[in-house]
Amino acid sequence: MAVDEAELAQQGRDARQVLLQDIPWNSDLWQGLIDRYHGAGLPHASLLLGNEGTGRRPLAFKLAKFLLCQAPDKKTAKNNNCCDQCHSCKLMDAGSHPDYFICDQEAKGKQIKVDTVRKLNDFLSKTPQISACQVVHVYPLEAMNLNASNALLKTLEEPSGESYLLLMAERLGTVLPTIRSRTQRINLHPPSTEQALAWLSARLTNTPPDDLALALRQCAGGPLKAEQWLREGLLVQDATYTSLMQKWLSGQQQLQDISKALAKYDLVDTINWWTGLSLDIMKLGMGANVTQISHPQQSEWIGQLVATVSKLKLLTLQQKLQEIAGRLAAGQGNYNASLLIESLLLDWQQSFASSSSS
Repeated sequence: MAVDEAELAQQGRDARQVLLQDIPWNSDLWQGLIDRYHGAGLPHASLLLGNEGTGRRPLAFKLAKFLLCQAPDKKTAKNNNCCDQCHSCKLMDAGSHPDYFICDQEAKGKQIKVDTVRKLNDFLSKTPQISACQVVHVYPLEAMNLNASNALLKTLEEPSGESYLLLMAERLGTVLPTIRSRTQRINLHPPSTEQALAWLSARLTNTPPDDLALALRQCAGGPLKAEQWLREGLLVQDATYTSLMQKWLSGQQQLQDISKALAKYDLVDTINWWTGLSLDIMKLGMGANVTQISHPQQSEWIGQLVATVSKLKLLTLQQKLQEIAGRLAAGQGNYNASLLIESLLLDWQQSFASSSSS
């Protein structure tokens, strides 16, 4: 096996391990789904709605595995979990179940196109090969273009056979009303800060508590996202962002140098970090407690920014950042990253009368 193929295989195994995790804060939600399954039954199409990192995908995978499980007494014994022993369960763990279909992006930042949904429809037009039903995951729903959404809508309107569609999205407003009306919503919520930090500390035993707390704030309270954030070294990246912005807003470094340094990072990460900084400035400006911002360790510097900011210009910049983030999430952001970063850096500069480094 070639090196790149080996790395790809390892990435697949790592991704399955994430899906196989037990997410403790979703246990009540899981029990509710199981009770519905043994009672009136689960709907043909469900919409799992929640912030990234709250466990949407592990919950959806666990539900798919349960629905496809071949345990003979699953219904009569009112099982709460899959058996983990049958042929179906083993195929799910291996990532090769013929009655399970994933409709997702070809790559991060790309749209889900109509051809992918046509494959989904073709899959559902066939009878199950092993299990009593078929299960489809659609993720992320925000990345579907209009043609793909319309093709999916036809499937939702005319369900075929014994099938379950599990759709996942982060924000309800990004989902077409026609799709929302044909699905039953399952809301996922982040755990309490104490529960999230306890889970993270058990997963990342050598990570300082302050770093865990910072990661959790950066990831909107989503523990799974926070874990990934730390494992991918984004803590160091966060410090670099802060340093670069301090130099830029204090006039210590030229536009081209700052832009070149920022262009090395994923554009989505940069936009999200800037959005977080703008929110921190607004929060402190409105009298929020230091513990309520994403970067409490930088509160002195952010306080200096509050004193010199044009609130109207900052609000305009924040709206621009949110619009760009939305387009990137939907796979519609065909931006020239370098030019966009330079433009936004100038917007940042124009939002302040003066600023100094902490």
